[in-house]
Amino acid sequence: MNRFTILALAGLALAACGKSSGSQDQLAYEACLGSAKKDAKVGSAAFGTLAQSKITGSTGEEEMRVNIPYELDGKKLVYQCIAQKQPDGTFKAIF
Repeated sequence: MNRFTILALAGLALAACGKSSGSQDQLAYEACLGSAKKDAKVGSAAFGTLAQSKITGSTGEEEMRVNIPYELDGKKLVYQCIAQKQPDGTFKAIF
């Protein structure tokens, strides 16, 4: 293989990782948002979007930390959650 082919393949691999990471973030966010909305203390809050949230972890990890900003009774706070990847590819809020 020549250099161009190798660089092109590396670029495609990185692009695929980026897409996967975004979908993993979305799934982790949705799991944690669902958990937050069921929480008796904060369930009625106005929650931030995926773009406003901070999600750490990588697609290769089983757990992702999700911080979702929310506003409740005039106070701005952050809902913290850990989403664990399930065998079927979905995420479940475990903390």
